[in-house]
Amino acid sequence: MPNSFDYQTSGFLVPEPLKRAHQNSWDSIANPGSFWIGNQRVQIAEQSRCARSQRSELPFNRSYPDSELPKEALEVTHTIAADAKKIDSDWARDRVAAIGSGPYVEIASIVVTVTAIDAFSEALGRGHENLPSSKAGEPSGEQISNVANIGGYIPMMDPWKGPNVGRALSLVPSANALFMSNVRHMYASSGGGFADMVWDGPLSRPQAELLAARVSSVNECFY
Repeated sequence: MPNSFDYQTSGFLVPEPLKRAHQNSWDSIANPGSFWIGNQRVQIAEQSRCARSQRSELPFNRSYPDSELPKEALEVTHTIAADAKKIDSDWARDRVAAIGSGPYVEIASIVVTVTAIDAFSEALGRGHENLPSSKAGEPSGEQISNVANIGGYIPMMDPWKGPNVGRALSLVPSANALFMSNVRHMYASSGGGFADMVWDGPLSRPQAELLAARVSSVNECFY
């Protein structure tokens, strides 16, 4: 298995800031978050990776490593990773009621981060990065209070300036920071910033948006 995000061996030129973003993401996952300790966060990453690898299998044919996570947290992790298209408002409401909005958001941030980094490695033709070792410490409990229901499944920061994707996980600042750090480097680092409408890179902004829209459609993305 590869380690330390050594993308040079892939034969592709990967920008150093992107590599550092991935390394920082692994470090963040290993540390305590707002609602889950480091060991739980690494377990969420492990369960997420396992679920995604079996996404083509019927749910009753899937198997997962043992975990100390609550069963509701496992269900949220597995569903976001492998069956996100099945999530609707009723499903989300019931799971949020079981584990809380903050813990739900934190799980989502870890799942989407692992998914993005794993998919990137797959695109380069390399194996998945070894998951980090967890670090000790207690959750901070941090979440913001200036939120509103804007039509999604969880409360988000309000008021807000910018695209809604930028506040999707804003209820928990550390979770949103983890998510957006990869958005900035993986989506909008090839010639322009996330807020820039004109990019000077391999892909123009319209081309990138067309690809993003197509991928979202194939994945039956709610957003």
